[in-house]
Amino acid sequence: MKEKKELATRVFRGYAELFWVFFFGSILGFLIEGIWNIILVGEWVDHSATVVGPFCAVYGVGAVAAFLVSHLLPRRAVGLQFLAFAITGGAVEYFTSLFQERTFGSVSWDYSSHTLNLGGRVSAQMAILWGMLGTVFVGLIYPTLKKLLGRMHTQRWHIFCVACSVFMAFNLILSASAIFRWKERKEALPPSSRWESYLDATYPDVRMEYVYSDMHFR
Repeated sequence: MKEKKELATRVFRGYAELFWVFFFGSILGFLIEGIWNIILVGEWVDHSATVVGPFCAVYGVGAVAAFLVSHLLPRRAVGLQFLAFAITGGAVEYFTSLFQERTFGSVSWDYSSHTLNLGGRVSAQMAILWGMLGTVFVGLIYPTLKKLLGRMHTQRWHIFCVACSVFMAFNLILSASAIFRWKERKEALPPSSRWESYLDATYPDVRMEYVYSDMHFR
């Protein structure tokens, strides 16, 4: 019994660390995208992946991947770190794009204009950028982040983690439902339930186009 309890504790601690990396990475990605858009075109553009809150989920997934890779490569040569992060970042973009297209029939980015791209989902240019960012992350951010996460293993933080996990699960399900219904409206399909009528009223096309400004259906 004691061993099972210790195992469950270790599993939850590991989950909590990865969840916080995803949670705060999603928020940071949302802010980075918005600020970058201000620099490029002079105005803020919402790049959230959820209908509630400032969460850019692909950055959250990327942050988790970077955190896990950093855990394996803290003392490796810089060249190996760069290559590992370039491959990891490219894989996250490729499979996230593939998942989005297969699940929702939509895309949110297209690198077809980049040299050496793979189906427009990822390109050599972006992979190099991921490699550079990852190398900086493992050298400057990872050690401090690891210590900070270690201090968050208290009962209060664990309760907060469970509450935020439930919120994010609900948020992602609601967001997926709103996107599916948005796609159906584009196909002129009327609501078939009270739930779909609620989605139509609460998340109309105007709101969805603002939240998912870069999303285009195939």
